[in-house]
Amino acid sequence: MRVGLLFVSWFIALSATAQLSEQYLELKTFTGKQTNLPTDSSTALYPYYHKELHYLYPLYKAFQKEKTILAATDAASYYDQLSQALAFVGDYASVLQLSKLGHDPVGDTAIGFSNKQAEIVKSIQYTDARQYILKKAAASRAVMINEAHDKPLHRVFTASLLEGLYQQGFRYLAMETLNTNRNTPLTRLNMYTGHYTCEPMGGELVRKALEIGYKLVAYEDSLAYKHGPNQREYIQASNINAILKKDSTAKILVHAGYGHISKVATEDYIPMAAYFSVISGIDPLTIDQTSLCEGSTSNDKASFYETWLKLRPVAAPVVPLQSDTAFDPFGNKLYDVYVIHPATKFHNGRPQWINMDGWKKELPVPPAFQSLFFVQAYYANEYNDKTAGLVVPADQTYINAPNGYYYLYLRKGRYKIVFRDKLYAVLGVKEIEMK
Repeated sequence: MRVGLLFVSWFIALSATAQLSEQYLELKTFTGKQTNLPTDSSTALYPYYHKELHYLYPLYKAFQKEKTILAATDAASYYDQLSQALAFVGDYASVLQLSKLGHDPVGDTAIGFSNKQAEIVKSIQYTDARQYILKKAAASRAVMINEAHDKPLHRVFTASLLEGLYQQGFRYLAMETLNTNRNTPLTRLNMYTGHYTCEPMGGELVRKALEIGYKLVAYEDSLAYKHGPNQREYIQASNINAILKKDSTAKILVHAGYGHISKVATEDYIPMAAYFSVISGIDPLTIDQTSLCEGSTSNDKASFYETWLKLRPVAAPVVPLQSDTAFDPFGNKLYDVYVIHPATKFHNGRPQWINMDGWKKELPVPPAFQSLFFVQAYYANEYNDKTAGLVVPADQTYINAPNGYYYLYLRKGRYKIVFRDKLYAVLGVKEIEMK
């Protein structure tokens, strides 16, 4: 009972301290006063307007059409999409707060489960997640890792595996998000590469993979909108297997969303990884990042994660072990490996995992314009006036620190810093060099 009380009080305390950002509330108030902001009749909160990237556009829609979208979909869908839109603009504090609103309240079953697991958690060993995965991947032809679509830190962690896997012979990076249109080259990054690669950390994952030497693979079912869930999963698995059949020495890293990489089929649903095992005869190494992280995939799991960290804190991504074997905290054998991500630490309003293990450094950007709201950094060699609307930023944010500065995270190179107001109008462009 004592552990149950600890569980409940810990979750309530975290919920009470998490806050929507001041800039989120400012933009929502501003949007409510506008009568001619760009919107459309769809319920999708995507950052595209007039065939260009417009990263504030989905927030305009979310704020102005909240009741309409909620009526047409549900709270879970609305808050998930809104969280994703906020992740795209770099407001991760608001993502963590809103991710709780789309889930059901914590149930008695979750509290009982936490009570049962508490003593086990105390006896678990931790090992560095990256090193453990690379060691296990050495004997695999297929490694599958997932993401929650509103958690860019999952893309950051996948990016951290790229060099080690490449050294082991992995040459293909298959991503669920990549555009399946054959007329879209997957040799460079732009708006058409894929939806989640338009999020800056998703874009950096792609850039890093291409620079290392990976070939990008689009494996999504191009007719998914016509097919049922199982048919979609089967076609995804078949597309991945086609790469291995074509190249008998191929080793492939697959980055997918949520439960697509589960190995366990149910009566009604067969995930992509389960199909892949049968079709290919290959047992993929599957890695879950979505269950044991902030927000998780439900309030039950989020609460379990928070209780776990209270009992056994982590400072970096780890894999839990029991008797030197990867521990399944839920006992359902969906995945081979569970990664526990630490709670996010913020500095000047930005999550610290955004530095990508030191690959990127902090750049303070002074507020150069009175009406400044949104700051973006583009690679100078990708950005020009004609293609600006198609280019994915290296980083962007509307979060400013108490000193008024905006803090971007960039690696060495030349950049175009773009200053925008709340209407997304460009106030100015400045070229800088990050040394």
